[in-house]
Amino acid sequence: RLVIRTSTMPRSLATAAARVFRTTMATSRLGIMRANVMAGKRLQFANRLFSTVTGDNIRELRPGETAPIEKTDEEWFDELGEETFTILRAHGTEPPGSHEYNFNKKDGVYHCAGCNTPLFKSSDKYNSGTGWPSFFDSIPGAVVTKTDKSHFMVRTEILCASCHGHLGHVFPDGPKPTHLRHCCNGAALTFVPRTNSSN
Repeated sequence: RLVIRTSTMPRSLATAAARVFRTTMATSRLGIMRANVMAGKRLQFANRLFSTVTGDNIRELRPGETAPIEKTDEEWFDELGEETFTILRAHGTEPPGSHEYNFNKKDGVYHCAGCNTPLFKSSDKYNSGTGWPSFFDSIPGAVVTKTDKSHFMVRTEILCASCHGHLGHVFPDGPKPTHLRHCCNGAALTFVPRTNSSN
């Protein structure tokens, strides 16, 4: 606690000391407020990294569960090519804003680039501002999840349920009604436009 004794000071000096005292206290309160704001932001960031994601179409991969579609790495590489193999089979990440699907607004369905399983409807796609194609829901049974502890973070990875190819991650900060953000690599997807004959 700061105590200023003004009884033995000249009036002008006492006034100046009081002004300094008020300024110091105001600065201190401002610093505390700023610190609280920063603490809140850090907590929000931590919640995004370490939160548990749940939802109607969220199913965690069971221990020892194998993919219905299995191939060797050599077979996947020959079929997919280097870029898609790096994403789907080696858990890579494309640069944000680099894929055309991030800007695609056509009506249709997004399939797995590895096994052609339908994963996401274009009606569930939205602009998340992240630079990656994002969906607030997936087709029921199309994706599975597992905990990803890479890069000093704990995230929920999303995989194709048929071939267990890496699609991206899902976060609990999406829009209504699910409040989920399936953040996907465009290279992990293929888009099939809806035609007049499509259901």
